[in-house]
Amino acid sequence: MKKYKLIIFDLDGTLADTSDGIINCHMHANESMGKPIYDRSVLASVIGGPLLDTYRTKFAYSEDDAKEAVRIYRERYKAIGFTEATLYDGMKEALTELKARGYLLAVATLKAERFAIPMLELLGVGGLFDLIHGVDDNDTHTKSSLLNLCMEELGCTPKESVLVGDSMHDSTGAKKSGVDFIGATYGFGFKSEEDLATLDPVSIIKKPLDLLSFLK
Repeated sequence: MKKYKLIIFDLDGTLADTSDGIINCHMHANESMGKPIYDRSVLASVIGGPLLDTYRTKFAYSEDDAKEAVRIYRERYKAIGFTEATLYDGMKEALTELKARGYLLAVATLKAERFAIPMLELLGVGGLFDLIHGVDDNDTHTKSSLLNLCMEELGCTPKESVLVGDSMHDSTGAKKSGVDFIGATYGFGFKSEEDLATLDPVSIIKKPLDLLSFLK
């Protein structure tokens, strides 16, 4: 008997390498706002975090300027940014097999939902998910609230659910919602098992296909 019924995935750095689109949009937004053009390595470090908080805390924008920067970011993302992504090797095969094994599959991402859905469709995996949830344009959701929404709508308890993610945002959200956490080291956040040592994940995966060994 399987321990879990529902597998929830983060998107950026977990399902797909979306770094080019995100970094290019951050550069465009900062340039448009007359702010410093940060190095790509700096911009890569903020991937996966909530946009409004990123501009307020990481880039030291005022509240109003942060909202305008997010608007500019999303304007470019809508036009081209969501196409600047590639699925991680083995991910489609892993998702297809997990679906065949009878798992419910969902996405909980801090990316705007109106971008997440067409991106996953473009990458050829949108149809494999039972549910895709992201933030709205007012950035009212947290990772934990998105996880709770997925579980509620799919009729699963925290004990029946597990989150696959690559960052502290994912680990923290999973803990807050009482959901087990699988840490991925191939994405943007965690780079080694040592990075996950204090977070108590139920499993650590170095590539997408590793999921199939843990989730029998």
